[in-house]
Amino acid sequence: MCLACEEQEYFFRLWCADFLARGEMPPGVTVEDLEALGLLPPKPAAGGPGAAGAKSPAAGAFICDSPDE
Repeated sequence: MCLACEEQEYFFRLWCADFLARGEMPPGVTVEDLEALGLLPPKPAAGGPGAAGAKSPAAGAFICDSPDE
């Protein structure tokens, strides 16, 4: 695969991951497409607003791996 194709696949994967992080299915993408990219389809919300609120902070958490200076 050429470098341009690899880059396009990488950005497509990031684009899909952005939708999945919000719990949405990317438009025009099937579950089979996601599995081929190594991504899991979004899970349906099990509860009401309380369940979604509890999940949000963990999804946006960021942990830096770089050493402290």
